Amino acid sequence: MMTFDSRNQHNQQDGEERSAEQRKYRIFVLLFALAAFSLVFSSCMSVPRDVAVSGLFDHFERTPQVLARAESAFLRDMAASFDDSTIQALISMTSENPDNGQKPINRDRLDKTLARAEAAGIGISWNSKESPSIEAVFAGNFPSLFTSLSFSLDGNWKRIEGGYASKSGKLYVRDPYAGKLHFTTWAPEQLNNSISAASSIAERSGLLASASDLVIYLDAKSALVSQLPILDGVTLPFDGILLTAERDRTSPKGANPHARYTAIFKIQMKDEQTARTYRPIMRVMWALVSGKLTALGIPVSPETSIEQQGSLFATTPISMSAREIVNVFLALSNMNGGKAASGLVAAPRQ
Repeated sequence: MMTFDSRNQHNQQDGEERSAEQRKYRIFVLLFALAAFSLVFSSCMSVPRDVAVSGLFDHFERTPQVLARAESAFLRDMAASFDDSTIQALISMTSENPDNGQKPINRDRLDKTLARAEAAGIGISWNSKESPSIEAVFAGNFPSLFTSLSFSLDGNWKRIEGGYASKSGKLYVRDPYAGKLHFTTWAPEQLNNSISAASSIAERSGLLASASDLVIYLDAKSALVSQLPILDGVTLPFDGILLTAERDRTSPKGANPHARYTAIFKIQMKDEQTARTYRPIMRVMWALVSGKLTALGIPVSPETSIEQQGSLFATTPISMSAREIVNVFLALSNMNGGKAASGLVAAPRQ
């Protein structure tokens, strides 16, 4: 027969067992909550590369006349190529009053953006005789929540509808999305849910399919084509000009402004038959165009030739440094699209 003391002892043991079970349950719940929080936190802190680079050009707002795609290797070399004069040139391009003196250069935001980017899409367009419109999407480890917070806490930016605006010039960034930072030189506009014209151009030109570290495409309808020294009265039925550049394996690892790139120009004709028909003219035209490219800072030697490859005309390889490529970008961005070369007008295929 169980005495009062034995029953009390038994109840006490049951209570201790229940307390132990409750403690185990609370610990389990706490560990589960911590695991869930860690999963959510880590997802907010990082974006997978495949997710970030997908649809790089899908949300471009304007139709570019020059379109470029750069991979991480070139972006690192590009950042290393930026000195104070280069950054000042970029600031002047996006400043509302570029002649009102220079402010101290803070490259922290630029360096961090390029360091976290896996790829970038850049578009340049001309709608008038004024400065070109520039659009750039950087894809990489840009989690929406924390990237938005960084802009909100940055005193150089102010919150506007649809994103943020630089306080010192005409530079805007859209609300971060899917690991992407979308910069423009114009304020946010009404969004179009359809696939952008830039995305169509990128696919049609071969820019997306290329595995090169840098690809630049000049559309035949670009205002810049009118500045190429093509023979008077000659209509060339071409679609565009593609520049591909691959980082040389012998270049030092890590970001380096002197890293060497092997570049090739490709002129995309209507078809192979058209290319054969215009082969003699293209060789004469290349001799004229190479001089224009040299003026832009592209080191084209007299030995550089152009040969037909199916429906394409491709040059022999041209060696360039990362800094030289950056300077070409700046030269293109500062060109006035409405100013044609005197007496030398191209007539691209309609």
